[in-house]
Amino acid sequence: MDTWYQGGTEVVFACGGGIYTSAAEAAQKVNAKVIGVDVDQKGIIDGLYGEGMTVTSAMKGLYPATYDTLKDVVLNGNWENYAGKIATLGLVSGEDPTANYVQIPFESTQWSDKFTQDDYKALVKAMFDGTLTVSNDITKAAKDFATVITVDDQGKIKG
Repeated sequence: MDTWYQGGTEVVFACGGGIYTSAAEAAQKVNAKVIGVDVDQKGIIDGLYGEGMTVTSAMKGLYPATYDTLKDVVLNGNWENYAGKIATLGLVSGEDPTANYVQIPFESTQWSDKFTQDDYKALVKAMFDGTLTVSNDITKAAKDFATVITVDDQGKIKG
């Protein structure tokens, strides 16, 4: 990741358990940023490598998933709804993004005028309502979804 950051990469989404340490160590050297994964990693990353290094974290909603499931099983006796099943958890609310099983942290995300908490809430609502869909088609290329800019590095130009 040293090479990525030294080459101009500004942010790395370091998903994969403890791989954030490599991303954060490399980012620290050039004053770059990282995006945490699984839980809100701001406290860990910023605490170890420097305040303001974590842009946000892509969080699994471990608390709501565990709480909601246990509540349904223990209080409502609905073990049969879960026994022996695999479930993909995602959005359960378009109104309250913190209730969802995937989310970003409101308190520690570096919000800006370009992407505000209200923008995030509107994005979640649109995905929940189905007016915005996210494809899981891994056969598509980046050019099928976004403008792809190719940079032709000419090296250092001496004048």
